[in-house]
Amino acid sequence: MVRKSVAIIGAGVSGLAAGKVLLEDGFDITIFDRHKTLGGIWSPDRAYFHQHTQTTANLMEFSNLHDTEAMDCAPWQNIHNYLKRYANKFYLIERIRFETKIILIDKNDLKNGKLPWIVKVETASGDHETFEFDLIVVATGLFSTPEKPNFRGQNNFAGSIIHITDIKSEDQLKNKRIIVIGGAKSAIDMATLAAMHASSCHMVFSHSYWIIPHKILHGYISLDYGFSRIFTHIFDPFPNAPHSAAFYFLHRVFSFVFTKITDSIANFLISKYKSDLFADEKFIPKGSIRNAHNIMRVTKEFVAMIRENRIIRKLASIDEIIDKTTIRLDSGEFLQADLIICATGFIETFPFLSETLTKILVRNTTRSTSDEGIDLDLYRRIIPIGIPNIAFIGLPAPLHTWMFYEVQCHWMSDYFLGRIKLPNTEKEMLEEIETTRQFIYKMFKRKSYYFQYYWLEPMEIYLRDMGLSLYRTNNWISEYFGVYRPKRLSTLHDERKAKAEGKTRNFWYFSFQHTILLFLFLLFLWFFF
Repeated sequence: MVRKSVAIIGAGVSGLAAGKVLLEDGFDITIFDRHKTLGGIWSPDRAYFHQHTQTTANLMEFSNLHDTEAMDCAPWQNIHNYLKRYANKFYLIERIRFETKIILIDKNDLKNGKLPWIVKVETASGDHETFEFDLIVVATGLFSTPEKPNFRGQNNFAGSIIHITDIKSEDQLKNKRIIVIGGAKSAIDMATLAAMHASSCHMVFSHSYWIIPHKILHGYISLDYGFSRIFTHIFDPFPNAPHSAAFYFLHRVFSFVFTKITDSIANFLISKYKSDLFADEKFIPKGSIRNAHNIMRVTKEFVAMIRENRIIRKLASIDEIIDKTTIRLDSGEFLQADLIICATGFIETFPFLSETLTKILVRNTTRSTSDEGIDLDLYRRIIPIGIPNIAFIGLPAPLHTWMFYEVQCHWMSDYFLGRIKLPNTEKEMLEEIETTRQFIYKMFKRKSYYFQYYWLEPMEIYLRDMGLSLYRTNNWISEYFGVYRPKRLSTLHDERKAKAEGKTRNFWYFSFQHTILLFLFLLFLWFFF
């Protein structure tokens, strides 16, 4: 049997996960990346100075390689080194073509699955090459193109206006009056650094975000348990999630109970940070935490800098740059600055896709959001409708991204192998896309990529599609109340292989019903013996 060739675009987290799964499934892979080394946003080319994770140890790792060097809020160098170890362990490194920019992906007939894809690239030396591949995996993710806003009067500014990814050293900040645009995680990182080294630091952002500490629910529960099955159940059910009828009944009848739980979390956060982050009530986020546009953890250093007024926050936007150093905010305030750092995130772009392909991918997109960027029409957020042999990995952005991407890759590989049963009609696939899009917009007012709390239910949809068990431990207590760690997915390849070969998985799960039966049996013994 001839091995099918696959071009994977991007050697970041999702690209490496895709490479590992596809290689194990017998595909001939080539990974292209425009940078000098792997890692995506965790590579030296992309990471900003002082970049670090906001998770606890061992949540940002893959199921088949435990990170023995993991630590809470790890610096980007640790993550980069882990990804290098992963690429070496699974023989991916020799399949990566670095400093190779994708110019075009196209084919003569997009709907003809027998025709190869044409991939045109540009090398570091400026040479152009053309390749043919059976399959395409786009794994550039959501963080490939920095978004840097334009400001009225910016030509008047004598200093620099740069994106946060261009900050590579603390020396760039020393003795400068700095404005950090943005209020999310990267802005917090940079403001903390600027407060240590710059002469002044202002954070300017248009809306506040919920801040999550290391412990929640009045300090009794570690934030890790936010990544448990039971915790995900307090939110509105995700469309088409594999829940029981009883689960949906509880959410319909007792929705106020689940709302009460999240309100309690929000009240705890407000009380915890009332003396510093929320001392001025205008910085308390508006709306329910259930519908939070973004949430993040903060460091003790950031809180200390706020308390000491070394970071001055402004709930506003830049209205105009008046002269060489003067910035006017839409609040009417004026700030002096030598450097403006845009911690404004990224924009979703796919410039290498042909114009014809792009038009098909966005043909049914509703423009109901105010965000910029492309919201692709992808069934299960992976494959386009009617265009075979191409998949997108790493576009949804739930809180538990690495595990999510890994399960996506297994689903994608099964799809390429012809094992996934798709809906009978394109109409059904479009309905799935639009239902998800409208649900995410209703919950978070964002494009359909931003899943936020919804990491488990979409993963379980993938598992159900593959015919695999949703239960990833051997008993209901650890299944529902334990932290959902990557090692739960370590047997996915073997499970998929066994299913394809018609073998039955030998798996014992001690369910809640078993517990009830055991209790009744012991009660019977106690009464009669």
